[in-house]
Amino acid sequence: MASATAALPLIRPITDLRTQFNDVCTQATETQEPIILTKNGVPAYVLEDCAAYEAAAQRNRMFLALREAEIEERYRPQALTAEESDARMAEIFNVWGLDYA
Repeated sequence: MASATAALPLIRPITDLRTQFNDVCTQATETQEPIILTKNGVPAYVLEDCAAYEAAAQRNRMFLALREAEIEERYRPQALTAEESDARMAEIFNVWGLDYA
């Protein structure tokens, strides 16, 4: 039976930036996961590969656009045709700078 456990976050002391900078950067690039940097044992900063950051930002923009459309649809008094719905979704996605296919 497979368990649905989340992967543990990557945690490193902030001094690794000074002593093992290339290793930390390589780990961020290879894993595409944020690395939590601790200062005196307390989480202080997050280091993330730029491509992973941009992908996460894109997912957040898409989620917000879809959530906005869902809320708007829930409180819309009249029904829309498929064409009207597609046109409105394209407008919403355009506001967020996304392509609606």
